[in-house]
Amino acid sequence: MSDQYRWKKLREREHLDWFLAAYAEATGEFLTVAEERETPDFVCERQNGQRVGIELTKIIAHPETRQWHRIFGSGPLDCPGDIASGICKAASEKGDKLRKGGWILAETILAIQLFDNPLSETYRELEQIDYDEYSESGFAEIWISDHSTIGAFGCVELFGIHPERLAGYYNLTAGCKPYG
Repeated sequence: MSDQYRWKKLREREHLDWFLAAYAEATGEFLTVAEERETPDFVCERQNGQRVGIELTKIIAHPETRQWHRIFGSGPLDCPGDIASGICKAASEKGDKLRKGGWILAETILAIQLFDNPLSETYRELEQIDYDEYSESGFAEIWISDHSTIGAFGCVELFGIHPERLAGYYNLTAGCKPYG
């Protein structure tokens, strides 16, 4: 195993831990990591012992766009329509891989990580997403995980996409500093 691969898995595990903390707060269900893999990225266990896969994927703006935004901008890097399009594309690509086989579990959760676009500034527009569009993805659950504010607050917020009973914005506070 190369150092680059080891570093990648360490970063993935760090992002997974943030997601799992937010997931527990949002759903009341705690998942514990059972093993690291590639398809899916992690296998976790529910409190009842059922194993579930967690697949992580990122949506990141082009580096040049990010640089110009740091210099001149504030708020989301992309418009909500572009974010929704990126979410749809990521879910579709991962869904295609899931349907091709090789995934060892009957149930997998997809966590789409945003790094440039705070959910707190875009969730109202994301609520217009057609949740039925994701029912054929093959994933048991699809979540948007906001990693854009980790440095400031030390936690992630979630937006549920699928299934519809979990849909919506989860303004989470566990482990966050409310003020400076």
